[in-house]
Amino acid sequence: MFSTMKLKTVNVCSHCDNDPKWQQGIIGFLLLLLLSGPLQAWAAYQPDLMVKLASEGSSAYLGGGVFEATAELQSKSQPAFPGTPAVFEVLLKNAGDQPDSFKVQGIGSIAGAQVRFLDPDGSDRTAALTAGFATPLLAPGESLVYQVQVTPVTFLLGASFRVSIEAASAAEPGRSDRVKTETVACSSTAALTVSAPPDAFGPPGNVVSYPYTVTNVGNTSNSFALSVASPAGWASAIYADDGAGGGVAGDAVRQKGETTLAASTGSLAPGASYRCFVAVSIPAGSSDGAHADAQLSATGGGAAAVDHVTTSATTATVVVAENVRNLTQGSPFANTTTALPGDTLEYRMAVTNSGTLPAASVDVLSEVPANTVAVPDSLRIATSPTGDGRACAAGVCGSVHHSGSSIVAQLGEGATESTGGSLFPGKTLYVFFRVQVE
Repeated sequence: MFSTMKLKTVNVCSHCDNDPKWQQGIIGFLLLLLLSGPLQAWAAYQPDLMVKLASEGSSAYLGGGVFEATAELQSKSQPAFPGTPAVFEVLLKNAGDQPDSFKVQGIGSIAGAQVRFLDPDGSDRTAALTAGFATPLLAPGESLVYQVQVTPVTFLLGASFRVSIEAASAAEPGRSDRVKTETVACSSTAALTVSAPPDAFGPPGNVVSYPYTVTNVGNTSNSFALSVASPAGWASAIYADDGAGGGVAGDAVRQKGETTLAASTGSLAPGASYRCFVAVSIPAGSSDGAHADAQLSATGGGAAAVDHVTTSATTATVVVAENVRNLTQGSPFANTTTALPGDTLEYRMAVTNSGTLPAASVDVLSEVPANTVAVPDSLRIATSPTGDGRACAAGVCGSVHHSGSSIVAQLGEGATESTGGSLFPGKTLYVFFRVQVE
């Protein structure tokens, strides 16, 4: 930096005013005066400290071009829980116009909190901070970034931990700047929520997967161990909803490739969630309606939660009930009846799907009773237990025919003359045939 000076020209001879050689000599003399003095006499030395939270971008630095001795304007604060550091970044810039080294000095220890001061390469300079240490020589405009970590040891209501950092020029110690960090201690509350998917069902031998979301609703980071328990025979496991195999992570839809077992959520920040599945295997051979409870447990530091799901087996259950009545004697349908030779009997088979899944390929075979002969053209299928009205259409109810001494029925929707069709849950079809007592 150069100072400017106002020069007054004095004429020493009148004939020299317009002499070019004389003018050039004067200009050279003036330049020599300006340049002959040492440049350092006009040099400026100035450190410039700035501060921001480590989580903020570089545009958030506070204090650029501001030089303070008490850090009234250049101050940043943030909360921290016991055991969790508040992290700040302090930028030291050479704001002078000459290379300079700076003495960095500050508070290295505070009652109730741990202070760490890390230089740009990660080395811990905390021990040297109280007495101060010198930085490398910095060119004008060159800077260094230090990290300040303040970790409350225990929670003290209203406790605030202040760490001030000062930088002073080595060439001109009176040139300095100061910033301050403030850490406010907060109490830590651990809490979590576990989602509650609805109960589900499936066929025997299948696996039912329940999507779960475990969320850290506490105010500090936490990790939660995961476990599942289920009755003997009902195998259960926890799998990560990680999108493996071409799926989408966290979409609550289990893909074939999502086979990674999960035993922990890992560390979750406040508000963060972990998604997984509880898979329950329904034992093969389970009867319709068989069920079991599985319990998911999530346990972390100071918090735990559980959820139960009930898995039910669903299958088709076809029940056949046979009754008979004596048409000659006018008796109603019953489990048995009395008859004389020559009497005509009518048999009714009630075929019901009492399960919760459609029954497929429903075939019914019944022998013609001994000492009787089948009455021709007496076979029919109906949806009414009395058999009144028109016979049910084959495309809806199926067909029935004689095969030797047996009555063979292919029942249900979509049945053919050789293959049974589908009988839906709760539906009953009635097969009627008549015989004459010999």
